[in-house]
Amino acid sequence: MASLDYRDVVSHKEKPEKRGTPGVVKARWWELPEDEIARGVCDTGESLEQLDGERQEALIRHARLYENVEIDSLGGRYSEGLVRQLALNSGFLSLNVGATCLDTITAKVTKNKPRPYFLTSGDSWAGQIKARNLDKWSRGYIYQSKFYQKARQVFVDGCEFGTGLLHVFPMQDKKLANERVLPSEIFVDELDGKYGEPRQMMRLKYVSRDILKRLYPKHAEEIDKAGRSSRIEDANAQQEVVDHTIQVWEAWHLPSGKGAKDGKHCIAIDNCTLFCEEWKIEKFPFVVYRFKKRTAGFWGKGVIETVQPVQVELNRGVRSMGQVLRRKGKGRTWVQVGSKVNVKGMTNADGGEIGFYTGAAPVVDNSNATAAEDMQWIMFLHAQAFQLCGVSEMSASSKKPSGLDAAVALREFSDIESERFAVQHQDWEQFTLDFVELSIDLITNQLGWSGYKVLVPGRRDLLEVDWKDINLSRDAYVMQMWPTSSLPGTPAARLQRVEELRSKGYITDAQAKRLLEFPDIEAEMHLGNAIIDDADATISAILDNEMPELRPLEPYQNLDMIIERANAAYLFARHRKCPEERLRLLRQLIDTATAQKAATMAPPMMPGAPMPGATPTGAPPAAPMGAPALSGGLEINNSMNVPPTPAVPPLVT
Repeated sequence: MASLDYRDVVSHKEKPEKRGTPGVVKARWWELPEDEIARGVCDTGESLEQLDGERQEALIRHARLYENVEIDSLGGRYSEGLVRQLALNSGFLSLNVGATCLDTITAKVTKNKPRPYFLTSGDSWAGQIKARNLDKWSRGYIYQSKFYQKARQVFVDGCEFGTGLLHVFPMQDKKLANERVLPSEIFVDELDGKYGEPRQMMRLKYVSRDILKRLYPKHAEEIDKAGRSSRIEDANAQQEVVDHTIQVWEAWHLPSGKGAKDGKHCIAIDNCTLFCEEWKIEKFPFVVYRFKKRTAGFWGKGVIETVQPVQVELNRGVRSMGQVLRRKGKGRTWVQVGSKVNVKGMTNADGGEIGFYTGAAPVVDNSNATAAEDMQWIMFLHAQAFQLCGVSEMSASSKKPSGLDAAVALREFSDIESERFAVQHQDWEQFTLDFVELSIDLITNQLGWSGYKVLVPGRRDLLEVDWKDINLSRDAYVMQMWPTSSLPGTPAARLQRVEELRSKGYITDAQAKRLLEFPDIEAEMHLGNAIIDDADATISAILDNEMPELRPLEPYQNLDMIIERANAAYLFARHRKCPEERLRLLRQLIDTATAQKAATMAPPMMPGAPMPGATPTGAPPAAPMGAPALSGGLEINNSMNVPPTPAVPPLVT
C-alpha cells in the first residue's frame, strides 16, 4: 500500500498501486451445495476486498487526521508512528480542527441517552400491560448489554469514518451480545449497495485458532490446517500471534421476500464451513450509524472528511508561517562593512560586552516576520472548519457568550445551537430504536427463543422481566423514542425550568421533587417522593398486576394523594378497555380512602349525644332508604329530593 501523507492528503508514489483482478468467483454462494459454500464465501469476500482498496486507504487517512499519528493501518499500532514523529519533530497537526469538531459533536449528541417506549393501538388492557412490561424489558436489556457505552464509540466511528457499526449476535448461554465493528472489516458490493440497502454483506475478522477450536470442536483439524499456505502479513505482530491467527469470513444474504428460503448466514475459513444456517429476518445483524448520508451508496460521510479540504489548506498555511517565523521571527542585526564592530559582543546574554566601534552603528531589523493577512487567513480557515460542522468555537472550548448568565437565556442559546444537529440527534435516537428492534427480531424470529430474562433497575431495587411473559406480536405495538430527560442538563437551568412548571400549576411540589433528580441529594429525594411512590404502587397493584390486588389502606398513608392519583388513573383506564373488575377495585379504593379521610375529619361526639343514624325519642320513624348502589359505587338516598353527593372529592392540589 502506498505511503500516504496525511497532512496534504496525497500519495508519495507518483502512480497508484495496481489492483489485483479477481479470478473466477462463485458469487451466488448461498445457492451452492454445502461442501462448496466455504470456497464460495471466501472467494466472494476476497474479491470484494480487492475492489475495496480505495475505501480502505481513505479510512486510514481519516484515522490519521483524527488521531494525529502517522499510522500505516487500522491495526491499533500507534506507538511506532508516534515515536517517529517525536524523533523527527514533524508530522503533527498544529491545529487539528477535525478532531476538535468531532469530540464536541460527540459530547453534545451522546450526552442524551434515549430509550424506546411502546404504544398499542386499540389493544386489550392485557395487551397494554404487556406493552408497559415491554418498555421495562427494553430498559433492562439496554442496561444489561451496556449499550450506551458501546454505542458512544460507534458514534465516534460514524463521525470519523462516516459509518459506524454495532454487531448484535447470540452467545452460547442464550444471551445476546454486541460489539463495535470497524468499518474496514465490512464489505459490500458497490452496485448491490447503490441505494443503501444491500442484499448481502461480508465481514472479515482475524480470530485465534484456539478460540475457533473451542467454538467449533468438530472442525478442529480443518482449523489447524487453515491459513498455512498464505501467511498473514503484519510487520508489527509477533510471529507466534501470526501463526495462531487465521482469517474468518462471515457472510449474510437476506431473504428475497417474506417466506423466501434463500436467506443464508455462514461462517467459513478457506477450507471449511464452520457454521451455516437459514437467515430468516430481512435485516443484517448490524445497527448502522452514519454522520451524513451520501447521495448514493451504503457508506456515509464523516466529520473528518467534511473538514478535510479546510484542514489541508490550514496545515499548509500553518507550516508556511511556522517556517517564516523560525527564519525571521527573532529579528536580524545589520552591521556596515568596515565599521569595526565586534560581532562577538552581540549576544543574547544579559548585558553582554561593551562594543567599541567606528563608523555607522548596527541596525536591528524589527519588522514583522509575517504579514497580517497571513494570520487573518489562518484564523478564517480555523473558523470555517467549525462552521462546516455547525460547531461554535465557544462550545469547542467549553465557554459561553459573555453576559449570558440567566438560565432561560442559556436554554435558548443551547436550543439554537442544537438545531444545527437536529438530524444527528434524530439519527442517534433512531440508532437506539434499531438496536432494540433488531434484538427483538433476533430473539423471536431468527433464534426462536421462548424467554429472555433481564433485570430492570428501579429506584431502590431490581425487577426481573421475562420476554416469555410479554412476547407481543410485532403488529400489536409501535415503538417511539423518549429522551432520558427533556429538561436542561445544568442544575441551575433544570431547577429554574422545574420551578416555572410548578409556579404555573402544571406540576405539584411532589412531582417537582421527582423531576429534579439531582445525584447529590438522591437519598433525600427518595424520601421526599415516598408519598407519591406509595400511592402509585397501591394503584399499580390493581391495574398492572397479573391478578389485580386491592391492598388495605393504613392510617400512615397519605389519603389525599391516593384519592387524587387513583381518580386520575380511573379516568384514564376506563376509556382504554380496562376490565370492569379492575375498575371496580379502583372505585372501591377511592371510596375506602374517602371514607377514612371523612372519619378522621369528623368532630368528636359530645357526651350523651345520640349515635349517628339513631332515631331520637318520640320522633317519627325514618323513611325507608333506597336500594344500595352497585358494589364499589355511590350510595344514593332516594328519599331525599336532592342530587346525590359524589363520594370522590375534587382533586387536591
